[in-house]
Amino acid sequence: MISPDLLKRMCDTRHRLQFELEPPASVACLAQEAGLSTSHFITQFSALFGETPLQCRTRARLDRAREMLLATDESATQIGLALGFDNPGSFSRLFSRRFGVPPRVYRRTTKLIVAPAGCIALMNQAHAGDLNFGEVVPGHVGQDGGLTSH
Repeated sequence: MISPDLLKRMCDTRHRLQFELEPPASVACLAQEAGLSTSHFITQFSALFGETPLQCRTRARLDRAREMLLATDESATQIGLALGFDNPGSFSRLFSRRFGVPPRVYRRTTKLIVAPAGCIALMNQAHAGDLNFGEVVPGHVGQDGGLTSH
């Protein structure tokens, strides 16, 4: 059983691994901050979160790379280097393993099928608040006998 204090420290460490880019703390440093030996830290982290600290960091960096591929025009190599991947080849292999295609292919094919963010945001708002954004108002009949708009 894990103490609430250790659980909080482990969650804080996981957050750091997921969101801190520069400089990446070593696993030994993170273990020390959590008050555990490196091997015990890795064991506890894996048991709690289902992945090692390095797997957690790599997954978070790959997820961020995916977002950057769609949001920027930076090359896949530049994105990989900016996120701490030292080798473009290993970045591409890891990305392919995680998302099924290399970064350049992901960018090219995903941009073709993604709806504009504005449409998705409007649909989400409409669904959340049952709004219809100026369309027919249910139950309102106009002077000409037709349904009126909002």
